[in-house]
Amino acid sequence: MALAPGQATKEFQIQIDREWAAIMGNVQKAVIYLATEGLAKVQEKSPVDLGTFRANWLISIGEPSDATTMSLSEFAGMNAAALASYAGVDGLPIIYLQNSLPYSLRLENGWSGQAPAGVLAITVAELEAIASNLGSRV
Repeated sequence: MALAPGQATKEFQIQIDREWAAIMGNVQKAVIYLATEGLAKVQEKSPVDLGTFRANWLISIGEPSDATTMSLSEFAGMNAAALASYAGVDGLPIIYLQNSLPYSLRLENGWSGQAPAGVLAITVAELEAIASNLGSRV
């Protein structure tokens, strides 16, 4: 049975919308995966004296944050909540992964013998490799 004029266009648009939603869902999952991996990797590479630097890695969605904490666990729940909320936002807002302690830049530039090559630069290179492998699956 042939579709009425305009009905084929409408059906095609519905199909495109479904496929686009599926693609965006997969892209969001990939972005969340990369953010989760990035957080784990920077925390793992962070030099530890008292643990404050490692505990100050914070994920924020849409805009950076300059928040810091002296708690070793405060940001863990905030990071989990930020990542959980990402699937509910429209589009693909930027996910920021930051450490706003005043000495974080010095640590990135090799100030610590525990992380002489820094933390972020190495993690970014690792995430680029992971992302290139994800690209073929999204």
